[in-house]
Amino acid sequence: MNTCVFLGPSAPLDAARAVLDATYLPPARRGDLRAATETHAAARLILIDGYFEQVPSVWHKEILWALDQGIDVWGAASMGALRAAELASFGMRGHGRIFEAYRTGRFAPFDDPFEDDDEVAVVHGPEEMPHVATEAMVDVRATLADACDADVISPAVRDRIAAAAKALFYKERTWPAILAVAPSELDTDALAAWLPRGSRSQKRDDALGLLDLIARGVPPAAPPPFHFERTLIWEIAEHARADYPRD
Repeated sequence: MNTCVFLGPSAPLDAARAVLDATYLPPARRGDLRAATETHAAARLILIDGYFEQVPSVWHKEILWALDQGIDVWGAASMGALRAAELASFGMRGHGRIFEAYRTGRFAPFDDPFEDDDEVAVVHGPEEMPHVATEAMVDVRATLADACDADVISPAVRDRIAAAAKALFYKERTWPAILAVAPSELDTDALAAWLPRGSRSQKRDDALGLLDLIARGVPPAAPPPFHFERTLIWEIAEHARADYPRD
């Protein structure tokens, strides 16, 4: 089964290739899933990363189309986790802690709702140099939870720093910025010293976890529980994919 994986900043390409032999493509934009089925004869699509601001993002309708074609569609880590949670009842399959958080509306141990796109959004370079310049909010949460489990910070400090990070615009969300806006009465020195060795990327863990799951083998997808409607908007979009820049 030919598998196409849309991967960008969530995990290193070399690490992904070491886990799963597949066709690796840049983060998906609208129309890319449809194009992958034509260009690469993909029978399985794995959506991890996708664009969402500079070009139109992956359309729910194109995922439904792929499912209707009998294509096995999975999502994890970033845009993939979000779309998989939104379309789970239609047959898209998800994996990982972030997918489950979007599906349930909560990223434990935090009590605030987990539903925003900015939980997984980051600023990164073009596909040829995918350096990540900011922290995904979900990775901030995972790191703070680990720091609390390691007794570096208390649960109260964990939650207050998370709230301060959440209040930042996603393009400004770096650890120096987060520590700078943390409530002044909090002692963040221990956390700052722990971060270089203790910070983690839940997005990376989920992305590689899904690739490992696929590599070990998964049951065939069930037939989709819906009838795909080829609406006029779909017909127009299918044949009029714009040539959006990727950088």
